[in-house]
Amino acid sequence: MGLSRQSSEDGVLCHQAYEVRWRPPPLDEAYVPGVDNPERAEHAIIAALRANRDHAGTAARIGVCAVGGSGKTTACAGVAACEWVRARFPKGTAWVQLDASSTLQSVAEAVMALVYRFCGVSAAKQLAALTADEDFVVVAASYVHSVPVSDAADWLVIIDDALYEKRELLRQLLALIPSATPVLFSTRSDAVVLSVPGATLVSIDALPADDARQVLAKTAGKAVATRVPPFSAAQEEDWVRRVLAKTECHALSLAIVGSMIGEHGGAWRPVVEALEQRWMDPDFGCMDSTSPRSSVRAALDVSLGLIPDGVCRDAFAAVGVLPAHVHLPVLARLWRFILSTAAAADGRLAARSSGAMRSSDIHKLIDTLVRAGLLRRDVNKTSGELVGVIVHPVIGQYALSLLGDAAGETHQRMVDDYMNGVVVDDLDTHGWRRLPFWEVPDDSYWYDHVVRHAAAARNVCGLLSVMDPAWQALRERVSSPLAFQADVEVVIAALTEMSDDTASNAAWSPVLVGRVHAALALAYYARIASCRRDNMEAAIGHWKEALALVTRLRVPELWAEWQSGFGRALVERVVGDKAANLEAAIACYNRSLEVRTRAAAPMPWAETQRFLGVAYRNRVNGDKATNMEVAIACYRQSLEVRTRTAAPLEWAETQNSLAVAYRLRIGGDESANVEAAIACYCRLLEVRTRETAPVRWARTRYNLGIAYYNRLIGDKAASIEAAIACYEDALTVCTREAAPLMWAATQNHLGKALRDRVFGDPVANVAAAFACFNRALAVRTRTAVPLNWAETQHNMGVTHFGRLGGGTMGVADVDAAVACYRQALEVRTPETAPQDWAVTTFFLLLALLDGKRWSAAVESGVALERFGARWAAWSAHQVAVARALADARRALVQQGGESSEG
Repeated sequence: MGLSRQSSEDGVLCHQAYEVRWRPPPLDEAYVPGVDNPERAEHAIIAALRANRDHAGTAARIGVCAVGGSGKTTACAGVAACEWVRARFPKGTAWVQLDASSTLQSVAEAVMALVYRFCGVSAAKQLAALTADEDFVVVAASYVHSVPVSDAADWLVIIDDALYEKRELLRQLLALIPSATPVLFSTRSDAVVLSVPGATLVSIDALPADDARQVLAKTAGKAVATRVPPFSAAQEEDWVRRVLAKTECHALSLAIVGSMIGEHGGAWRPVVEALEQRWMDPDFGCMDSTSPRSSVRAALDVSLGLIPDGVCRDAFAAVGVLPAHVHLPVLARLWRFILSTAAAADGRLAARSSGAMRSSDIHKLIDTLVRAGLLRRDVNKTSGELVGVIVHPVIGQYALSLLGDAAGETHQRMVDDYMNGVVVDDLDTHGWRRLPFWEVPDDSYWYDHVVRHAAAARNVCGLLSVMDPAWQALRERVSSPLAFQADVEVVIAALTEMSDDTASNAAWSPVLVGRVHAALALAYYARIASCRRDNMEAAIGHWKEALALVTRLRVPELWAEWQSGFGRALVERVVGDKAANLEAAIACYNRSLEVRTRAAAPMPWAETQRFLGVAYRNRVNGDKATNMEVAIACYRQSLEVRTRTAAPLEWAETQNSLAVAYRLRIGGDESANVEAAIACYCRLLEVRTRETAPVRWARTRYNLGIAYYNRLIGDKAASIEAAIACYEDALTVCTREAAPLMWAATQNHLGKALRDRVFGDPVANVAAAFACFNRALAVRTRTAVPLNWAETQHNMGVTHFGRLGGGTMGVADVDAAVACYRQALEVRTPETAPQDWAVTTFFLLLALLDGKRWSAAVESGVALERFGARWAAWSAHQVAVARALADARRALVQQGGESSEG
């Protein structure tokens, strides 16, 4: 399942999945309850939870630490299932599973599940529409943290298997969970526990001997009765004590050994003697840091030695490339080659040629590996059907070690099996071919794991293909933007390692090396993790490397594509001189257009025209009005090719850019520009619907509202009503929790529209406007966003100034208006925001004049005259300023000073 797995037709959140997932796993039949046993971790966990229950608002953070296979997951599941926890946390336990394959996508799914648990399906639906936000986890946290403390305290969250190298994912999840909600997390590293402030450490080393006997008995198939020793004295003497010694009472070791004995019908001798012999092997002690604990390693070695050689062992080793939970169809793909090869060797060529496998072959392999204690069955409790297998992380790591150098080949076979039937071109002369992963239908496994398989297989063409826009579009649409971001992180790590490995890239052509740098540039450009400045610098560095390897003469189309990509990175660059960066970007686009002509490559030409338009719209050098005209011309040319029929999404994107340009246009008739912007937004909304793109729809409604508010022709009252409707629509998606700054901006503009509203009660409209401004200021603080804060202060001043419908203001209104303007001017200075400073100073001048504050009015008027032509609207206001200044000076002369100003 992806982040939300929305239907492409109706966008309905499949929230039913959250009803059955993210709950504690069922306990094994061999589990021995431990909450009442002081020697067990479960008892220590409950004690820590009890000790913290009276600390309102600061719930416990408990880290369960042990080596792999010690029973951490089982202990956590046992705690979740005990009566005390079920009574103490009536809302339930939310279970989040982390492991070695966890990514940003894993966190995104967990975030959605937690929001669903804490806030309900409506909040989860709303959040699912906002995953394009790079601060997605922060947005989700605002939802969850709004839950009352008493409700938050009724939940227990368990985060299982937080590896040291994945501790950043744990940190993100902990930031999401309210402080009043207790969290239990398991890890193999005490450093992870130490990294969580105030966390209580609970360690697991081994099971108590009596509990270990019960686990051994249950897994061996013996009936266990309460208060009755599971083994006789003779059995204890013959083999039980020997097993406890060699397994070190380690939970996973006991389960494996017990399963082997059960598989042998209770015949313990071959299992126990093999286990002891393995311990005595001189080479047994030679293990690296990633190997499992000795007791587990010995048990696994013996288990492997007791299963049939050949197909069975090969099938088990191949499981090492899969995640912990595997559905049967995926397992069938993994084992297809192994079983087909075996069938061919046995003369069953028909099965090999058809590619068919009998399901009985799959089930036989599963049965053998389950009986050996190497796998667990995953059974649908409702239907009673086998749906897959569960691979313990330690066992999966062991299986992967058996593959050795064949691991990459096994990963590649998974990719090849899925890609079977998809048309793929042969390698070109430069060693490149495009692998259209997006043409394979998803089975809830492929999209989330193909990049991992390609990286492990060191499939350079596959990794380059991940940065194809088609993959990004599909990944974000079907899964989430964070799912694609997870892929980006894998691509960056894998390609960086491969490009640094001179042995692996020695056979690459210069063009293929250039493609690697270009893919890394695209990955860093798209990346939301880490610092934006550093990502852009990395992207620019890789574009330079790529363009140094591929000249225009060598591969002109590729060179032109990369020039365009380089230009985009320069436009987004954070460091350096902005004007110089934009000039360099424009030069890149123009070079690209020398090859990407309309005749030779119409769609790429149209794409580059749009990018060029963006650069000219933001250009610092040259005449602003001229730059905007060039930008508009670029967008119009792009739309001649990027039609709604040929490229609907690109057409919509360009319509939006054109609308913005018309809104900012300096030349031409102002009213005509506003009408053109409105027309663009209305056309855009035919494609950007609330159902298909809720966030973009909301932003477009917001921008359309601004255009309606600024409309100069037609019925002004109707235009204001249209603007209000647009803002109110935007607020249904851009809530304060989901998009606080956007919410505040919309509240600010809605306040302006309500202030100027013609319909309705004027007093009520002004009161509603002030309410909007106050809501905006709850987010638009002076510390957080000073210029936005000043803008809303200015708007409040205008509202105070005009609250009596243009008549004479009362003293209180003058005081309020002047106070707002002066606060705004503390931020809107001639240096920081010269144009805004002039506007607010002009309004302050009028308010002071109306309030008969003559000397202050003279001061403001003189300041405006000194500023003069630097104010873009000076020609329109020069006469009014001069008249106001003259009136104020005349009043001062007549009164002989300022008598009415306090």
